[in-house]
Amino acid sequence: MNTDSKPFRLIFVSPWPMLVFLVIPLLVILNVKFHTQLPVANLPKLLLVNNFIFALFVASRFLWHLSRVGKVFRYGAGHCRPRNFVALRTSPAETRRVLDKAGYVFTADGTYGEKKDFGYLGTTVFYLGLLILLSVGTWDNLRQFTGILLDGQGPATKLSRLQSYKRVNKGLLAASPASLPQLSITRQIFPDGSLPKGATEIVLVSEDGKSQNKLLIPGVPVSYGDYDISMAKLVFEPEIVIKSRDSKVLFDALVKLDPLVQKRGVFSFYGLFNGVDLGGGVYYQPEKSTLMVVISRGDRKTVADMTFQVDQQVVQGDYILSCAKMGQWSEIHVVRRRHKGLLVFGGALALIGLMLRIAIRPQRIWLEDAPEGCRAWAVGKDTMKRLKAED
Repeated sequence: MNTDSKPFRLIFVSPWPMLVFLVIPLLVILNVKFHTQLPVANLPKLLLVNNFIFALFVASRFLWHLSRVGKVFRYGAGHCRPRNFVALRTSPAETRRVLDKAGYVFTADGTYGEKKDFGYLGTTVFYLGLLILLSVGTWDNLRQFTGILLDGQGPATKLSRLQSYKRVNKGLLAASPASLPQLSITRQIFPDGSLPKGATEIVLVSEDGKSQNKLLIPGVPVSYGDYDISMAKLVFEPEIVIKSRDSKVLFDALVKLDPLVQKRGVFSFYGLFNGVDLGGGVYYQPEKSTLMVVISRGDRKTVADMTFQVDQQVVQGDYILSCAKMGQWSEIHVVRRRHKGLLVFGGALALIGLMLRIAIRPQRIWLEDAPEGCRAWAVGKDTMKRLKAED
């Protein structure tokens, strides 16, 4: 193997090829965070393939650096020799004697020398940490399971059935969640001072009939085997019917109401709707079951208030409004737990290794005979300092 060849250096030494593997993650961030429409099909799968190849690439680098940790010459004479040299009045032999005392080791022909440093160990640790991070992350993505369902008080829901979920995201190696229990919602708690996003009381019943009572608070998942079960938010779905004065139906559909980041007056939930000739929004106060419907038609706006299950219909302006039924749901997320401890460990190792490599630079030198002494090509401040002191 020619360790001085450019292809070899690109694969095992140069940092620049690693930037290629950052392109796909950047595209994913642009797509997810900024909702940028990119002409790339199936970005999640492309990201998985990118990370898998990146892990193999990093593994080869880690094994290469690990194999050279115990060697006398870790970098080699063919790696990154500077273009500019320093002219010394001392001979190569005298220069080597001075540097020998400082811990430098030279090749048999005396033309190249280097000093062992912990920075090289830092590079090895960096690749180890990055390998752990990529390997564990890729494995978790292959086995990931994320299920989202809207559920309310009533019959138990089998979390082991894929049909129970509104949306499912499974990795290529993910098995069906057969170990998951049945879930029953016993109570939904509206947002208040102690629970600003509300909460949901549930009962989990396993296959052997054992039950567990849990309180789901948004942002605080509960564990069940290899899975985390959490509540994202409360969701209300009123069926809003809007008619004209001559009883022509202008709008009749369920409107999904999500929690407001900040209350608007007494209303804590809001959702938009669009009809053929009109649109608008619905505000809701769950504590008093009060709805405020804002109807927009051209430049005109009409605001109507009604109380669910109290007002059969409300006449406001040119419209007759009613709300016959309302769904009251908890948005439940079921997620296979990731190996966060290993991911943090790998990230910490990579960071420590990188800082070590940045703080401790290589100390290397190339020597060549000259008529009035020798020419020296040096890498590292310590090496340059010793050459200046010697000169």
